[in-house]
Amino acid sequence: MSTSLVQFYDPKKKRVVLIPTRLLSELKPKIVEIFIGKNSTKVKMAPKWFKHDDQNDSLKNIIYPENVSEKQQYTYNTVARYRAAANKPNNNFANKSLKTSEDNTETLIIALDNFVQQFGGQLSFTNENVPFNETAHRAACGVGNLSSAHLLATDYIPTAQFTFKTDLDYQTDLARSSETMQDFILDFSKSIANILDCPNDYVRVISVEKPSKIRRQTKINFGISTPDPAETEKYVEDLKIRAKKGFSNHRILKHVKADNYDCKWIPLINFFQLSPSDFVPEFNVDYRSTMPTEDRRGDLPYYLPIGWYRHALKVLDKYPDDKLWIGSNNTDGEFAVAYHGTHAGAVQGIKEKGLLITSVDLMRDEAVRQKGEEFDKPGLYVATHCTGGSHPTYTQPFTIQSSQNKSETFRVVFQCRVKPNEYTVHTSPVTRGQAWRFVDPNAIRPYGILVKNEAVPDVGLEDEQ
Repeated sequence: MSTSLVQFYDPKKKRVVLIPTRLLSELKPKIVEIFIGKNSTKVKMAPKWFKHDDQNDSLKNIIYPENVSEKQQYTYNTVARYRAAANKPNNNFANKSLKTSEDNTETLIIALDNFVQQFGGQLSFTNENVPFNETAHRAACGVGNLSSAHLLATDYIPTAQFTFKTDLDYQTDLARSSETMQDFILDFSKSIANILDCPNDYVRVISVEKPSKIRRQTKINFGISTPDPAETEKYVEDLKIRAKKGFSNHRILKHVKADNYDCKWIPLINFFQLSPSDFVPEFNVDYRSTMPTEDRRGDLPYYLPIGWYRHALKVLDKYPDDKLWIGSNNTDGEFAVAYHGTHAGAVQGIKEKGLLITSVDLMRDEAVRQKGEEFDKPGLYVATHCTGGSHPTYTQPFTIQSSQNKSETFRVVFQCRVKPNEYTVHTSPVTRGQAWRFVDPNAIRPYGILVKNEAVPDVGLEDEQ
């Protein structure tokens, strides 16, 4: 159980105080982090099966270099937590600066942290095996891992975020104690799930806020996610209808003011689990060296990501019922190779660029014409080429300040295996090669993470030829 400090507004002292959670009460099941302030409470919820790493222990005795910013400290904290999970604690960064390079695992960890932050989440480290089954379900519960990275990047499991207004007073009714606030958050999320008849883990409170000049009103920000976007939409429409009428007879929800509430659709998770055992360096590949530009996997063309460095993921034991998918002999059951970007912000360019699931699914009609009504569902897109397909449009650069005088910028792409005959083929919206559109998220399996230094020029088709 975490013993981290909680921000708690003490009405007697009329200020925010920091108190160890163990002195208040144990954190309630499903509440992993809570920060209670004078005017707002931030909370991160997760299923009971989720175990967060103990950051207090991981960051014990950490020493930062001189004159580092708060953002840089966060980066050092992330690396220190990874080292603790890998049983290689070395928290003296003053004596030895971070080593940044495409083939360095800690550079990859920082890259993944930047990726996860796009979705409001944070990395969570464990030294236990991270299961890759029930990928969409776990992501819908707010906990992602490397098997669901492509679902996050495509916004395949969006969260419907609502803000309900209540007649409760933030300070006297809720923030008077940590236990009161936690009980309300759990009761509220459970109540929403019960009236919708959906699993409790699909409803998560995000924050509780006091409007600046309105007395006896508190806003509850919460989200609803499910593994199936169409199912989420049904829950959303049901909740809108119910909230318009109000919940006058409900013990908890009677405090919600009846109104025409709407929601925002956002990609949102709370945690992204990583284990040092997720990576298998012996299978890393340096595509920066001289090698052929094309091969075959799954009896389909495999266009090698020339100019990138691949960090291999441990996947052999993640799909125990299928041993053929990761092969390289072009036999039946072997999956092909494709690429997936990591830039959540690319959703803004969907009308021009595509490659993300959203209300505008650019190739959906064409997919239905190719393979019928079975493909009239939200789509997931991958590209046959790394450069010109997933990169650079669907990657976002991130910079690591390894020392006072040195910083480097990198980009990241997911290398995936994809199930043959489970997709439709499109020449748009990529600038090179093909885009493959899937409707089954389980037909895409990330097996490597590609990293490239921004200072190194992209290898284009002309260069390869």
